[in-house]
Amino acid sequence: MRNKITGIKYFICFIILSGFSFFAVSFANIPEHSQKIAGQLTQNNYSRTSDIERLFAGSLNLGDCIIYTKVPRGLIVSICSTIFFEEGQDKLLDSSKPVLSKIAQILKFINKECSVESNTAYKSWEKSNYKSNWELSTVRAGKIVDYLIKVEKISPQKINAIGFGEFMPFSSNVHYSNNMDRRIDFVILNYEKQDPLN
Repeated sequence: MRNKITGIKYFICFIILSGFSFFAVSFANIPEHSQKIAGQLTQNNYSRTSDIERLFAGSLNLGDCIIYTKVPRGLIVSICSTIFFEEGQDKLLDSSKPVLSKIAQILKFINKECSVESNTAYKSWEKSNYKSNWELSTVRAGKIVDYLIKVEKISPQKINAIGFGEFMPFSSNVHYSNNMDRRIDFVILNYEKQDPLN
C-alpha cells in the first residue's frame, strides 16, 4: 500500500513538471512580432523620469516650497509640510487640497506607483499630541494617502504611506532649502533601464 502511494506521488509530480515544461515551451514559441506588440502595449509615454518631472513642474507652482530630486528609484517631489499641515498638527489644510488634486491627476495620467513619505524636523512632535516625530510623520503620511484614495480615487495598489520622523533629513549636497527637513516626499517609482558601462 505504501509503495502504491509513493508511486502515485511520483506520477503526480511528473504530470505537474510536464505541464510546466509545456507552458514554458509554448511561451517560447510566441512569434517575435507578437512579443513586440505586447511590449508596446505595456510601455508608458512618460517612462523617463525627466518627463515626469516636467509634468509636475508644469502643474505645481509652489516656488521655493518644492524641490525635485532624481534618484535610482525614480523621482522625489519634495514639498514643504507647511503646504499640508500646521506646525505639529496632523489635520490636512483645506488650502492643500487643490495641490493634492493636481498631484492625483498626474499620478493617474502617468500610471506609476507612488510612496508618500512624511519627514519632520528634530522636535516637531513637541507641538503635537504625539510622543515622537515618528508617530506624527506616520499619521501625516497616512492622512495624505487616505485623502488621495478616498477623495481623488487613486488606486490603493498604487500608493502607500511611510513616516520617517526626523531620521531622513534633507540632504544638503543635493540642494538645501530652509525647513526642507519638514517635508512631504512624493516618490514616483520609475526604475529606468540603464545602459551598461563601457
